[in-house]
Formats: sequence, structure tokens, C-alpha cells
Amino acid sequence: MRRTLAMTPHLLLAVALVAATAVTRTGGDRSPTPAPVAATTTSTESPLVQSGPQNLVTRVQDTFISNVNNTDNSRGAFLHIGTPDNGTTKYRSLMQFDLSKLAGASIESASLRLYNSYTGSCDGWWMYATPITAKWNQTTVTWASQPAVSSNTGLQAAAKFGIGNANGCQDHPNFVDPSTSDGLNRLDVTAMVRAWVSGDLANNGIRLSAGESETKAYKDFCSMNPGTQAAAGPCSIAYHIPTLEIRFNSTRPVLATTNGGSKHIELYDGSDANAFAKGPFQRWAPDTYHSITDSSLLAGGAFGGGVDVKLRPAGLYGSGQVMVVADNSSGFVGVIPYPALAGRKWAINVGGSGLSNIHGAELMPDGNVAVALARSGRLQVFTAAQGVNWTAGTKPVVDVELPGAHQVLYDPTGPWLWAIGNTELVKYRYTAGTGAIEQDTAYPLPPQTTFTATTPAYGHDLNSVPGDPDRLWVATNGGVVQFSKSATASCGVTGTATRWPDPASAEVGSRWCGDYPGVASINANRLAKSVDTEPGSGRVAMIWADEPEGTSTKVTFVSGATQTTGGSGTGPSYYKARWLVAAY
Repeated sequence: MRRTLAMTPHLLLAVALVAATAVTRTGGDRSPTPAPVAATTTSTESPLVQSGPQNLVTRVQDTFISNVNNTDNSRGAFLHIGTPDNGTTKYRSLMQFDLSKLAGASIESASLRLYNSYTGSCDGWWMYATPITAKWNQTTVTWASQPAVSSNTGLQAAAKFGIGNANGCQDHPNFVDPSTSDGLNRLDVTAMVRAWVSGDLANNGIRLSAGESETKAYKDFCSMNPGTQAAAGPCSIAYHIPTLEIRFNSTRPVLATTNGGSKHIELYDGSDANAFAKGPFQRWAPDTYHSITDSSLLAGGAFGGGVDVKLRPAGLYGSGQVMVVADNSSGFVGVIPYPALAGRKWAINVGGSGLSNIHGAELMPDGNVAVALARSGRLQVFTAAQGVNWTAGTKPVVDVELPGAHQVLYDPTGPWLWAIGNTELVKYRYTAGTGAIEQDTAYPLPPQTTFTATTPAYGHDLNSVPGDPDRLWVATNGGVVQFSKSATASCGVTGTATRWPDPASAEVGSRWCGDYPGVASINANRLAKSVDTEPGSGRVAMIWADEPEGTSTKVTFVSGATQTTGGSGTGPSYYKARWLVAAY
């Protein structure tokens, strides 16, 4: 089993960038339908930041101005442009984003995402986004005092579209998977954003405008104030807030961490040495901001920052990729659109830490999800249908015992489902559709002979080894080892090269291997909680727990013999670190 390096088209299905003379709307079927998927499909996603709270790019202010009033319009749910009455009343809208943390970055592309809630014409009409050249304040700006805009047409963006009219083009907001709402539109603002981050143009924001003589050009958009509209309205959805989507450092991998300190899954530019100092470019939690509003999905308690995160091909849930997350504190398990990070494709609750103590989750190409529950010592499978239409109290279709179950990993070669518990690594035959699993072989983990001959290693993490279909990463309380599925070749472990397992233990040197690059640095400590390899560079990211808490204040990177660390802000509590590569 390996992560192949064959490239698939860049995701951006939910965030496709458009030409200045065109616009894209997302929409389509609201429920997942079966679709063929190559289980080993890989797409290395470049960092994509979407403006929002605590991200690298944040929202600053927005409002609309009108020739018929001088009031403060900054608190409303809507922005307006054009004229609703053939020129008597005219509207323009202003908005601003903070891009200071991207200063000097190489911008590949940028789009302004807007939700069009009303249009004057279903035939579509032109609108314009133009950089503002003077400072302004959302609470005091008026039509008479509105700031000037740039005359450089090369920095202006334009688009022609129309949606949100009851006379044939009504919008359809999707409250569960909002990245598919058909009112979403995007303008290509790459030139504008490049000028801002390079320092060639002062960032005073954007003016939105449209024709001001005919009603057909009129448009309403959701503002940055989603809470000001009733819950049933499209502008109550945070994903519909005006948002900048910026792709930068296109060749760099994304590193995801679970963080019990910030209570978020965090995404970092994985090749930026200063990434942890700058902070994550995206954060995610199952909250109302990310359109997770079903309280039964957090029945176990508040989200604790996650215990597992993986990127997978969407499979049953459409083209592109999804992020699979699990959280111990709340019991939340979800399949989340990526990189939209809004709403859900699939979600359940397995009970909080006092009940199940979930530590791992895996998405199969058929849409089913397997979970590893440490405290209850269970390996469970839930079907696609159960997570699409979750009802509290729903039972898994498969429930087998595995003491200390900590992680699950799908292997398309069988297909198999691998799982690791306290004392053994188990291979199960997996049946697509029904989710049935049948144990094939159990492999006892080598004991921690460093302490006593009978002390279990206690398994924690299980992962593929990119480029080597015969190998798996295994992380335990004893340390880190690679597992050979075939055990047909010598893969020596010596007492000086690694601290665990003991070379005298059964099948060490044939099944349990210590011949991988960087072994002395990767297996330098006990309490290994996660291990993962970035396919492009071979760099390993891992978590060693700070005793006795079971988490760490830092992520350790190993490249050859070089070891570096990164940490995030004050009080990070990392448990897993994953390179986001959509492959099994």
C-alpha cells in the first residue's frame, strides 16, 4: 500500500478561480451518489487560505453606501450594488481584508467569493470589483465621502452572472454542505491581491459596483454579518460571507495538526520554516461558523481539538477530496469538504471520552467509515447512509472487540482494513458496501523489553509508507517501527540504530523493521503518538508525547539525519500531525 505520486487536477471544485470575464457558480445534487474512485489517487494540494477568524487572511470591514441615505449600513446582513429602480436609488458596496501576514508571498491565484442572494435579471449582468485607494471607515462612510478607486484597469475584476430572482433563477442555499450552494460566485482578483502583498498598492479594500441606470444590473450579496439574519436565510451561513480565497506557495505541502490547546484542527504551510510562528493559514472545528449546527453531533461534549485527521479521495461523496476527522472529547466523527472546510458530507457521534475514547477514523471508498475506540476496546464500521442522515442512537453495522483500539487504515490491495490496539496489529478482510470485516491475521507487537520482558508496546498510530507498498508505519509507547507485510527480506534492527524493538524479539528484522532512513532520529524517544511521511520530500512529521500528558507542545520533523521542531503560540497540545495527501 502506498501513496502514489500521479497528479490529479487541482481540487478547487468548490473554490475554482475564474477569469475576469466569467464567473463560476457551484450547485448540483445535495445528496451523495455512488461514483467510481481510484483508491490510490493522490493530489498534493498547495496552501489555500480563505479569509476568516484567526486565519492568515482575515476580514476587516464591509458596508454599502447609497445616494439616498447617509446612515451607518455596516450592521446589516446584505450588501447592495447597482439600482433597484432604474437609477433613482443607487448602491455601491465596500469591503476590506487584512493580508499583512502574506506580505511578500508568491500569489498563484486569488478569488473573491460572494453569495448572490438577489439579482435584477436572470440573464445576468456585469458587476465590478475595483481596488480602493484611500482609507475609509464602515460606520461613517457615505455616498458623498466615499473613497476614490484605482483607475488601473489591470487591477479591476469583472463578472457577468445572475441568480437569486424568483422569476426563474431562485438561489438554493445548502445548509448542510454550503460550498455547493448555487448562489456562490467568484471574481478573479489575482492582480489586485498580488499588488497588495507585494507592496505595490496600499490595501484599502475593494469597491463593488454595477450599472446604475437599469434595474437588470442590481444585485444583493451576503455581508460579513451572518448573525443578523434569521437562521433560515442564506446569509445566516458563515460560508456565504464575502471571502478571499488565495492560493500561495503552490509547490508546498499542507501539514494538519490536532491541537487540544486551540481546540481546532490547524493547517500549516508544511515547507515554511516560519509557519508555526506565523500561525496556521486555516483552522477548523465543528462549530456554527463551519456550518455544523446539529447539536447531536457534539453530544459527548465540547470539541477538544481532534485526535485524528486524514485527507482522502472523496469517493462516494463526489470528486475532489475530503478531510476525515475524529475527536475524543465530543465523540464527533466527520467527513468534511476540503478545502472548503464548511458543512459536512458525513458525520456521526460515537460518545465522548468517558464512553468510547475514540482515537482513529478512516473513510473507505464506498463511503463507509471505520472508527477505533480505545476505552471501550471496539472497532466499529458505520455506513455511508448512517452518516449522511445521522440520528442519535444509531448503532454501527460492525462492532468487534480490539482491546485498546487506537487507529484504523484502509488498504486497497485486499481490500483490507488494518487496525492497531494495545498489543497487536490486526489485518481484516473488508467487504465494500456492507462494511463487514473478517479477521485475517493478528501480529503481536514486540514487547518493550527496555523495561520488562512482558510490558506491552501499546499501539498508537498506523500509517502507509509512501513509495513502499509492503511497509506500514507503526507508532507505539515503545517508539516507532516499520512493519513489513511480506516479511520476506531482512530489514535489520540493531541495538545501536534503534531503541525499540529489541533485536531479540520475534520477527524483529524481518516483520518489524528498523532499516528505514532517519531511524536514529525517528525512533529516538518513547511515547510516539503519530508518524507520517510527506511523499514529495520524504520528510517525516511526528509527535512524541510530553510525559505524562500524552500530547506534545511541538511537532518534530525528520529529514535524513536532520531533526527540527515547530510549535504554535501558547499552550499547544498536539496529538496527531498529518501531511494532507489524498491517498491510501
